[in-house]
Amino acid sequence: MFMGEGGPEHQALMDYQAAALNWGAKIELKSYVHDKIVVEELKSGACDMANMPSLQARNFNKFTGTLDAPAAMPTYEHLRTVMQTLAKPSAAKYMRNGDYEVIGIQPAGAVFIFTNDNSIKSISDLAGKRMAVLDTMPEMRQLVVDLGMTPVSSTLTNIFQKFNNNAIDITGGPAIVYKMMELDKGLRPNGGILENPVMQGNMQFVARWSKLPDGFAQKSREFFVKNFDQTLKTVREAEEDIPKDLWIPLEGQGREEYHTQTRQIRLAFREQNVYDAKMLTLLRKIRCNKEPTLAECTDPNAE
Repeated sequence: MFMGEGGPEHQALMDYQAAALNWGAKIELKSYVHDKIVVEELKSGACDMANMPSLQARNFNKFTGTLDAPAAMPTYEHLRTVMQTLAKPSAAKYMRNGDYEVIGIQPAGAVFIFTNDNSIKSISDLAGKRMAVLDTMPEMRQLVVDLGMTPVSSTLTNIFQKFNNNAIDITGGPAIVYKMMELDKGLRPNGGILENPVMQGNMQFVARWSKLPDGFAQKSREFFVKNFDQTLKTVREAEEDIPKDLWIPLEGQGREEYHTQTRQIRLAFREQNVYDAKMLTLLRKIRCNKEPTLAECTDPNAE
């Protein structure tokens, strides 16, 4: 389990623990603060089930590990549809890879770009600016370079401190970090938050399927879909708590450019075998189902 005890994540897992008893498994919770350690513990057999960010889940399942592709799910309604689709029994075969199975996906909140310059009107305006990148996220570095920014190596412990101290111009994170990390210090007086999320953050439960009772994995996936709104409650409250004047809308040309740039990155990562092509196609179909007028919906080279 990722994150500390006592937080909303820990409380949600207590509910999961209770539900798991009804499905025939007794789960013992253990907290971690470093997602890489969680991965190693699962691989080594120290635990049978682990909760980790999508990026780390890609070590076990590239299909679900592609859910954090940039701008692939513009809203929470897109995410809801994706989660409902993946929780269907017909999708179960994609959830299992080798010894491991993804037995649940939990929304962690849209990831936004925080900047100290609110004059930004498009993605190209970010060129030349310094952006923090986590050492554990090589594709984030690639994304930053592709957008013309300067990557600055950071860790989870100092990434927001650097922003507040003006050592970097841009950082990314869910709305929940705004208050928690006192980002008002870095955002004021001339900063803002891009309204279009750069990706949908999510946590994934990965387990050794051989250790699970029959039918457990399917019931587990359905549990997270059923609790979608409850999980998002804290996330939505954090977004609503951010002062309205800090949000920077991307409109017209800026919005078009955003779609084009992020799509190019998704395609490049598909070619580099970082992202799963089937998942990118599923995400594109859901985007086009909700907004058929998007240019990508009639593109012969669609994802």
